[in-house]
Amino acid sequence: MKPHSAVLLAVALGGLLATPATAGPWGRPRGGLYAKTGYAYQNAAELATPDGTIAPIPTFEKHEATLYVAYGMTDRLTLVVDFIGYRSSSIEDFDSAGGVGDLRAGLHQRVGRAGPWLVAARGTVQAPTGDATTGEGILPTGSGVWEGDVVLSVGRSFGRGRGWVFFEAGPQLRGGGLRDGLVYSSQVGWRIGRVLLMGNVRGVQPWDSTPGDVSAGSAAGLGDGVTYLALGPSAAVELGRALGLQADFDTAVHTRNIARGPTLRVGFYVTR
Repeated sequence: MKPHSAVLLAVALGGLLATPATAGPWGRPRGGLYAKTGYAYQNAAELATPDGTIAPIPTFEKHEATLYVAYGMTDRLTLVVDFIGYRSSSIEDFDSAGGVGDLRAGLHQRVGRAGPWLVAARGTVQAPTGDATTGEGILPTGSGVWEGDVVLSVGRSFGRGRGWVFFEAGPQLRGGGLRDGLVYSSQVGWRIGRVLLMGNVRGVQPWDSTPGDVSAGSAAGLGDGVTYLALGPSAAVELGRALGLQADFDTAVHTRNIARGPTLRVGFYVTR
């Protein structure tokens, strides 16, 4: 692969592993608030090409400052906002660029129960508030297109409320000629006193996996036909009645048209 092609394709990971872990079907009660400010760092030195071949690339680094808010509008309906306040990306011996990222907002609706399982649906829209042209269009701060997803979520608690598990999946819709696909995630967790330990799975699978004509470094920004399965642990510590600290780590497998490298996130959260 030519070095310039590797640089273009490395951009794909810049936004696809940035979304915060979903909260399952529970949502927030009326007037309940969950707000989290976070910092994410990613380092990638490998590229999965559109046909899945793994190739070395110049070091790609990304820094992000994020804000995630969930607010209970009613006991069943939760408003969710996810904003990348600043994204900075660089490619070794090439360039660096930064700016405001994309804004996501959605509604989470609890539907009902099926035995011990709680069922909910969530619809999210992503507005192209970021800039797809920074770094000569190779280091965008946003995708440059409208996107969205609709997921069905099911989850339950166990172990007398100390443990929980959820699964969710649904269609991903992308504008600008980028192919739609399936988004999915799952989490299992366990509470030990003030410490919460979690294992996470998240992924994107396009309906059509053949290499496409839209370049990952085009004005659309974050790649066509991108595929990944991200795996990793999380841990949260409750620092008080309403304040906590969380750390997450993941890496990606089953990748296409995406750079591969570990991502570390840390954040403070408040609940009410």
